[in-house]
Amino acid sequence: RSAHFLRERSSHSVESPLPLFILDDPGLSMANSNKFKSDDVPALPPPPLPLPEVAGVEEDFSTSLERLRNEVQQAKAIPEESARETALLSALKNCRKCLEDAEEAKVIATRRVTAAKEVYENAAQALSGYTPLNSRVAGIGNSSNKRAKIEKMPRVSVAQLAEDASYPTNSLYLPPCYTQGGSMDEGLVSNFRDSFYRQLTGGAVQSAADLDGFVPPPTNANLKSKAQLKEWIYIAEHWATGVDGLDAGQFRAKHKTWYSRMKPVTYKLGRRTGIHIRETDDGTKYLCRHSKDGSKSIIYLEIGQVFDALFEMHVMELGHRGRDATKNLADERYANLPDAQIRAFLDACPACAARRTARAFS
Repeated sequence: RSAHFLRERSSHSVESPLPLFILDDPGLSMANSNKFKSDDVPALPPPPLPLPEVAGVEEDFSTSLERLRNEVQQAKAIPEESARETALLSALKNCRKCLEDAEEAKVIATRRVTAAKEVYENAAQALSGYTPLNSRVAGIGNSSNKRAKIEKMPRVSVAQLAEDASYPTNSLYLPPCYTQGGSMDEGLVSNFRDSFYRQLTGGAVQSAADLDGFVPPPTNANLKSKAQLKEWIYIAEHWATGVDGLDAGQFRAKHKTWYSRMKPVTYKLGRRTGIHIRETDDGTKYLCRHSKDGSKSIIYLEIGQVFDALFEMHVMELGHRGRDATKNLADERYANLPDAQIRAFLDACPACAARRTARAFS
């Protein structure tokens, strides 16, 4: 059988040799030819399919162009005017036919390139182990799991979410206005209040009496005037329905900046999520959000209420304990008391300042 392969190899031209992995196998000698079986020959891949013939172009393009150039030159050289025009008209028709054939060939070539790219990409993806999306089994791989979860997520509108939402019914903490307390008389508390707001606003407000004319920057979501909170309540009330001739989509598009900052409806509860309106027995409406664990409503304070809320917690209830204790209690009651406001309050607190001074000299 080895001799048979050698004869076959010698009968072939150099352009189509026999597979060398068969001839170079040292086990294919005459002595052990009885050990060789036809099943041991590796299967060769099938020959590639021929590409489809390009129809419409039968001659070489460069030869065709040269022929047309010669035809035009010969027509131009005719001395008689009528004969020259007739020859040029004939040459022009031939050029037009050549142009149409070239455009048709271009379209066919573009289709061939597109088909060849698709075949090439399929072969490359198969070689790399890539599985097309429509052939994947749901639940295998991280991307499939994500896609399956997205498909299972209920597709409901924002209005429907707002209607179906159930908000907590806990009592809201509304801080009273303190003029004295915690071993502080009226004068000390008044100075304390002015110092706090002066530090909180960076000097824009010199005393608490100037708060009515102060408008916090719109970019500061944690410091709002009474008018700004009233506008937020108006937006939240009509978020799912629209108002003033605007439908819900138009109304939300008008206030999309507020939505990106506040996120009134969401699947997950967290900070600044689950914005809703709570109304007290006297008819007053308050802008609220869920607490971090989603168990209760906590309200947004206007800037004039910030001092009284912190005074109640830090002075009256916690007895001038530190920032962490005050912050933890504030997060359970209010939606917009960040660390910066609590630090400003503790820095302005006269009792804490006296204690720091005494500790420094001790």
